[in-house]
Amino acid sequence: MFDDVHPGDPIPKLAAFWNNLKAAVAARRLLPGVGVRLREMPFGTIINFDADAAVWDHPWRIALNGKEATLRRGLVDGIEPKIGERLMSGDKKNPDPAKLTIASSRFTKDGQSLICVEIECDEHWNTKSAKLVQVARLSDINPDNPGDGTTPLLPPALSGRKTRYPLVQLRQKESGDITAFQIAYFSLRHIALFPSGTTDEKRVRHFFFPG
Repeated sequence: MFDDVHPGDPIPKLAAFWNNLKAAVAARRLLPGVGVRLREMPFGTIINFDADAAVWDHPWRIALNGKEATLRRGLVDGIEPKIGERLMSGDKKNPDPAKLTIASSRFTKDGQSLICVEIECDEHWNTKSAKLVQVARLSDINPDNPGDGTTPLLPPALSGRKTRYPLVQLRQKESGDITAFQIAYFSLRHIALFPSGTTDEKRVRHFFFPG
């Protein structure tokens, strides 16, 4: 037990309290469990442990099977995207998730492609519909005819009040094998903003954030 320290107490009493407190903290040593390794350092204790990797079934999580991809259900402003004419998670007629066919023509010359969610906005710039598409670059007007140049840093303003947001990057090796790199891990919210003093559709800026 420590004696209480009060304002005005002599400094030796405060020093004794401090030293006793340090000794009490040092005596409360960490005890490692199974698979845990402790490494004591001057600034504290480093804790390492062995554990199996956990599976995180997050929205948009991709599964590749050859030239087909399925993505776990995600939402944009509460709307579930479609792949073709089907909801990405399936429907009553066919409860299996819809499959997105990976097209070789939708890769850049250096073997890169994107799986994106493409949304269409209404006249008030609220999300009206959403679908999953594969494109070589975010700004490609015609996905089957990839353009040159670099991918824009911001989601592009496409005609028809549309825009895209990347969910997965694909890389195709010379052998034809495809590797997927996840970009998005959460359902999304979208907002469209205009520069001050204009409502020109070509100058709208689209922003996406976790929803």
